[in-house]
Amino acid sequence: MRHLRSVVTFAAIAVPGVLVATTSFLTPPTPGTLDRSPEQVRMPTADTRVICPGPLLVDDEAEGTDTEFVDDSNVSTRVVSTSAPVSAADGSVSAARLQVADLGGSADFDNPVSAGFVSGDDPISATKLITGFARPGAPALTTGMQSIEGTSGDLTGLATLTCAAPASSFRILAGSGVAGSNSQLLLSNPGDTPVKAEVTLLTPSGSHGEPTELSIKAGQQRAVRLAGLAGGAEALAVEVDAEGGVLAGSVQETLLDGLTPRGIDLAAAGAGPDTQQVLTGLDGTDARVRVANPGDDIAELGLKAYGPDGQIEIRRSSMTVAPRGVAEADLGDLEATSIVVDSDQAVQASGFIGSERDGGAADFGSVNATEALADTQVMALPRTGTSELFVSPGQGQVQVQGMLDDGSLTDPRTLELNPTGTSVLSPAELSSQAVRAVVINGEYAAGSQANGVHASLVTTTDSGISAVTPAPAPAGVAYRDIRLE
Repeated sequence: MRHLRSVVTFAAIAVPGVLVATTSFLTPPTPGTLDRSPEQVRMPTADTRVICPGPLLVDDEAEGTDTEFVDDSNVSTRVVSTSAPVSAADGSVSAARLQVADLGGSADFDNPVSAGFVSGDDPISATKLITGFARPGAPALTTGMQSIEGTSGDLTGLATLTCAAPASSFRILAGSGVAGSNSQLLLSNPGDTPVKAEVTLLTPSGSHGEPTELSIKAGQQRAVRLAGLAGGAEALAVEVDAEGGVLAGSVQETLLDGLTPRGIDLAAAGAGPDTQQVLTGLDGTDARVRVANPGDDIAELGLKAYGPDGQIEIRRSSMTVAPRGVAEADLGDLEATSIVVDSDQAVQASGFIGSERDGGAADFGSVNATEALADTQVMALPRTGTSELFVSPGQGQVQVQGMLDDGSLTDPRTLELNPTGTSVLSPAELSSQAVRAVVINGEYAAGSQANGVHASLVTTTDSGISAVTPAPAPAGVAYRDIRLE
């Protein structure tokens, strides 16, 4: 059993069993209680939409040459969705209405406003659109999490994904064009009209060729095999710019070494470009860091690593990334480690961790760089294996509550942060019952080695390893300064 430097205590709150959730925006004052300048405009709450890409897609050519590629693979794809309580401007507390539907199709279910809700664990066979409907004065604290678990055959391993929100532009650091890798970009259009997409691949030598233009029909998902766009490239970053609407994107990758399965993975966009990126939860074998440089100048960057007992030495402490390119650093086996990437240019980073099994089989999982924790965020958990929540070095404390099958929340637990090391909490410690999601409150936490504290969750099973991150804080009511002309 690991000996990790983290302290977990119970925390008392005014309403037993309910975390009154606040987001990273300012709750507006009751009308008439505070003067506002004419430059302040009330911003409305917004619904939360995320898209889960659905079952693994296999390569048609591989299917035609290897009869075992699909027939002998036992693969299960599942989606868990959750709606957690959040406080409204009028002081009421409830969880938003939550709807799950086939992309471009009919709803599977539509759960009304409640005290809290977690969906079941049914397998899915299609791309899913999850919508949390904001209430007046309160955003939708909702999310979806997809898991794919293969327990035999070529598609063996665990892939998990915090389902992505549609956007007009994003970058995913995942995928490869080498032999043995089947990497596919999945683009989903939740709108009512076709959307044009411009796809650009960044490789270790820079941007690869001219952008590829695609059209994605309304309510449809389109897959693009990345080896056909950048064959032979060991590491990729995929840039997507949408015109005429928004798209949700993810990269699916399956790896084979000859006939030996080497894992499955799902990845989506992480934190946007910045001069500092934070990865936490690098906890496995053969850890790697991949950095993309979207700029036109060479990026020089440094790497610092923080394990459970403080700063540690790693194989690489610096990297150089070509303009419009990507680079990777192999860091070896790591335990409960957070990586801080500092650069002279705005860059993006992701990490990868692995697990080894008997007979040469293996699995890998991607760990996104994340934004600093907001006041309140929710994260749905995989319903398999053993999970641990990792929080980067910081000062103060993070409160964590578990959400159970009936939608209720456990009493909050307080994780006292380690200013020089990574803190760890197992969701199983929150309740004797199964914990299906966690609500994380970072209001009283500050980063000591980076700007803010960052979190991710890593799940391990007999067949694989994978990671999920907290859903971004929802958009909500605020008063925003604007210039009136």
